[in-house]
Amino acid sequence: MFGIFSRKAKKKPEQPAANLAACAEPAPANQAVPSVIVKRSAVEQSADGGHLHLVFAVNAFVETMRDEGLYTLSELPPKAVHVDRADVYLAQVNNGGHSQFIHNCNVYGILGEVINHAATGLAGMGALQHLAVLKRMAAWADRYPDEVKEQTGFEGGRASLLDELDDLFYEADKASPMLALSARWITSWPELIVVDDADYAGAIRRLVMANPLREPRLLHRSIAKLVSQMIGWREVGVALAYAKALKSEVKMEFGMARMLEVEGEKQMVFQLRTSAKEPRLCVATETHAAIYEHIAPDDRLVPRPGESPLTAGTPRVGKRLARVEAPEIAMAIELAEEYHAPVAVDLLLRKAGFDPTDAIVSANSVIPGDGGAVVNWVVMASGHAFLLRSSPDGCMLWRGGQEESIAEAYQPELQEHFDRSAADQSV
Repeated sequence: MFGIFSRKAKKKPEQPAANLAACAEPAPANQAVPSVIVKRSAVEQSADGGHLHLVFAVNAFVETMRDEGLYTLSELPPKAVHVDRADVYLAQVNNGGHSQFIHNCNVYGILGEVINHAATGLAGMGALQHLAVLKRMAAWADRYPDEVKEQTGFEGGRASLLDELDDLFYEADKASPMLALSARWITSWPELIVVDDADYAGAIRRLVMANPLREPRLLHRSIAKLVSQMIGWREVGVALAYAKALKSEVKMEFGMARMLEVEGEKQMVFQLRTSAKEPRLCVATETHAAIYEHIAPDDRLVPRPGESPLTAGTPRVGKRLARVEAPEIAMAIELAEEYHAPVAVDLLLRKAGFDPTDAIVSANSVIPGDGGAVVNWVVMASGHAFLLRSSPDGCMLWRGGQEESIAEAYQPELQEHFDRSAADQSV
């Protein structure tokens, strides 16, 4: 059922670094947002030399339309997207060079898209020296795709040519700062709308709510978040282990990951924030998931003899509190998919009058039965705790401490809700 939400990592599409021949302004056939709205104060600050305020205002507009309006990039004014991506290029190169820019874009599989938008933006604002550097980087990336994958932005993961391009970029930006060129270009746009600061929030809100596809996209995004919690190997495995060890606490979210000593070997360990004040540590491997006590780091500023400076001051793994094996984790995930459990959380919370958008869900237990196993889930939403029980027939939701369910749905209704959520997968 959850093909589009599969827990299996999808291979990132192989993208060319850029198609610079296609950098001409595209015809926005499906553009839904006709204007770019900014505060008057941003324009005034830019006129006084604070160019970054206007560029950041355009960036904020793009981000808000994406995150709150749920518009796709192709539905936004193209010039705003070009400026936003050009600023990504500027910020990344200034922070860690072209190597970091390539690495961070590759993490999300968007290198080609960012380069194309940035190149069009640089051409539009007249940043021709910056554009020449970007073209050289794109040509190198097209020619050496294996080296592109090796870029990290750190020593040992930086191509020498990219370091040379960094120097050329910094020289170009010193001669003609990109922020100034970008701000000057923005003020020339006919699609730019400047509003008084007091009117800005209302104007943005109206544009956010004007998206006719916002509701189905919100539904899709809500269920996608639930799926990541309910069919992800680490998420489900750690939650099951946590439920065995600490029944009075609830797993909330994962924190920083570190390589630490765990039962005699180095493993990737995640810090775990819970409903209690005390943090925990956890691991999830192909064979099991486990919860451990968190031993707080001491206040030493100097590492012990033989200790790496990178590990000094890190927490240590304490006593193992619980462990679950791979078959139990796999069973919970399989049943979550079969019983449409993520869809059920979203639907039943809505039925009960609670917002599912930021719900936190933890697998609690798998209980065998003659009619099929039942999976119990702990749900935290809108400041309340709930229990969801998913079964072959359907799902039921209880409020913490209550005996009667507050919402329920059978499988046909869950399938209908899933179909609605899958209708628009653009965001």
